Amino acid sequence: MLRLTEIKLAVAHPEGEIRTAILKKLGIAESELITHSVFKRGVDARKSHAILFTYTLLVEVRDEAAVLARFANDPHVCIAPDTRYHFVAQAPEL
Repeated sequence: MLRLTEIKLAVAHPEGEIRTAILKKLGIAESELITHSVFKRGVDARKSHAILFTYTLLVEVRDEAAVLARFANDPHVCIAPDTRYHFVAQAPEL
């Protein structure tokens, strides 16, 4: 799974605009995009006349290695870290 950061869209964007932004950023066909979800959404209100949502997205694509190779120097496209909770191991009793 990939993590895309700094995807900026207008506040009043239509529902399908996120999917379109992913396809445009990665340069892939729609059939190669398996699934996506919003990890984080922030508001960029530095310009009062152009307020934007800034998204961090989790994206699953076909042939992830090829996409990562094309974006090796782009800090906004990387492998998504494992954010699942891991139980702490118990210390042995003495």
